[in-house]
Amino acid sequence: MKGMFYFLIIFCMASAASAEVSTRVCLADGNTPLELADPNAPFVYRDIMVGTRLTIIVDSNLSEMWNGGLLITGTDRDYGVLSARDYNDITSDWEGSRFEAAGYRSSVLELEELDIHGFDMMSHYTSVAGDWFIIDYTAISAGSCNVGFYDYSWPDGMDSPVYDITFSHVPSRDFNNDARVDFADFSVLASHWQETGCSDPNWCEGTDLDADGNIDCNDLVLFAHYWLEKTE
Repeated sequence: MKGMFYFLIIFCMASAASAEVSTRVCLADGNTPLELADPNAPFVYRDIMVGTRLTIIVDSNLSEMWNGGLLITGTDRDYGVLSARDYNDITSDWEGSRFEAAGYRSSVLELEELDIHGFDMMSHYTSVAGDWFIIDYTAISAGSCNVGFYDYSWPDGMDSPVYDITFSHVPSRDFNNDARVDFADFSVLASHWQETGCSDPNWCEGTDLDADGNIDCNDLVLFAHYWLEKTE
């Protein structure tokens, strides 16, 4: 009987551990996963170009009410921005950012304070396991940005995130701003080949990717890393 008791405790603990609300990051299409920078660092993602739009999907294997958020705080707001979809003026709800699986009266509400911006999300008791919410993320300047994922049911859940989703942004290779790195952008780079005296803020139309004042092989290598990559 004692053995059965311990088995039930372990079973319940395992069930609780496997029941969770979590996030995954995809490209703008909402389907293609963004690669991690290191497989051993589950929430730190590979470098993306300034101007790149991503999607952060909140999913769950639960079927119950839940309340949490995706927030950017402090100076991180200088590097990345969150946005939601299909705002309803009457309900103040971003209806396009919640999936049917989140339940009948689920909601996505914007939160903006002096040094905080993001979205609070709430599922309904009619929710089912699956994708619950989708929030868009855009890299707006070179540097690193942390997006906090909050579960307000956790102890101190209102004060600190469950984890940070970390993005690193590099200068764009999409020199002509058509959302794709291709021969048109290579042509811009070639037009400045071996040019010197590049400086802030233009950096020779952005082609001086290592910001050393010269357009050379180093910039070509950095450009090639994002060949045919899309920002949307």
